[in-house]
Amino acid sequence: MSLYDRFKGFYVTLGEFFRPPTTVQYPHVKRRNPHRFRGLPVLVTDPETGEEKCTACGLCATACPNNVINMTSEPHATKGRHPVTYTIQAPRCLFCGLCVEACPVKAIQMSHHFELAATNRDDLLYDKERLLDLGRGIYDEIEQTSDGEWVEVTRYPDDEVTR
Repeated sequence: MSLYDRFKGFYVTLGEFFRPPTTVQYPHVKRRNPHRFRGLPVLVTDPETGEEKCTACGLCATACPNNVINMTSEPHATKGRHPVTYTIQAPRCLFCGLCVEACPVKAIQMSHHFELAATNRDDLLYDKERLLDLGRGIYDEIEQTSDGEWVEVTRYPDDEVTR
């Protein structure tokens, strides 16, 4: 290693020394997730009625490559069927989003929930009530872009809507 290479390395180190740190103090300061971040899949409710959107068709469970989603259903008075039990095993989930793509009524969405640490494996088995609680505030909206094109946008509770 030549003396020139060492001085080049010292120059890089000295340049980084005077820059502000990029470290984020994680538990106290959280970074914003990108809009298309894929966290835990959650069940979404209808914003007008507050009822769950799921019609218990089972396409999400069929599309899941790891068989993470399990559900049982029964007939419903107004919408045909509804899920009685709906569970997601978070440790086995790939966060691939195939369940979201398969859902015809957009009842399941990828949330921004990623803090899945637990001391017990049973705490990582998300049932229907927990998934509905995590999915509250997530809704789809149609808006016009600057090009005049209409697109569907998924809004999350922590998003800032600017119009």
